Amino acid sequence: MIVAFGLIALAGGLGAVIRFLLSGWIGKLPWGILVANILASFVVGLVLRSADTSGFIAAVVVTGFCGGLSTFSTFSAQTVEYFKAKQVWLGVANFALNFVLPTLAALAGLYLAYTLLK
Repeated sequence: MIVAFGLIALAGGLGAVIRFLLSGWIGKLPWGILVANILASFVVGLVLRSADTSGFIAAVVVTGFCGGLSTFSTFSAQTVEYFKAKQVWLGVANFALNFVLPTLAALAGLYLAYTLLK
């Protein structure tokens, strides 16, 4: 059990570092966060088909890595900042994109996993 917690923490740290690098490489918020959320959701879709969702690999990849890679709080904070700055359309767009695109990415990952693992 302690080994599992350690691996989940390590995977979460790796995901957080990749999110940090994506934010710097792609640009400031919100684009880096959006890409990180899309990527994490795609990986979740892959894993939910290809692994036992209550198993060890799913815990490390989904809870650890994808949990560290994706972020709801940063996207929420950025959306609130848009509304506070009276940039309503940017706030609405950020909100919509961070729900629609990651959901579509998860579905794409699930579809790809089903296609590859027939």
